[in-house]
Amino acid sequence: MRDAIEAWEAKLKTTSGKDAYIIKKALIEMRKDQYIIKQAFRRTVVPTALTKSKTPGILREPVYEFDESGFVKQEGLTLMNPKLVSAILCNYSRLKQDSEGNFENDTWYLLYDFEILCD
Repeated sequence: MRDAIEAWEAKLKTTSGKDAYIIKKALIEMRKDQYIIKQAFRRTVVPTALTKSKTPGILREPVYEFDESGFVKQEGLTLMNPKLVSAILCNYSRLKQDSEGNFENDTWYLLYDFEILCD
């Protein structure tokens, strides 16, 4: 799809008039199709326990142990996990809305730390 878009963009530079208009419309549709294809292969992660539950979830406290190399082995949630960060980014607005002002909920503190890390 990308190769076809690049080929038509090159063709667009040499055309004018009605043909240029038709190519521009086709390019717009091809770019839309490109995003649809991308979404078909890369689905968003929806953590149902975080978004559907109105009761506060209790996160386990991290336990710090060191491996042979001297790196920290951590159990529980860590913002160094790319899957967790991806899930937070994909569902950020819903998580933020559900945890807004609820200081007894661990989700609020997770998002607070996430925002500090992003800044």
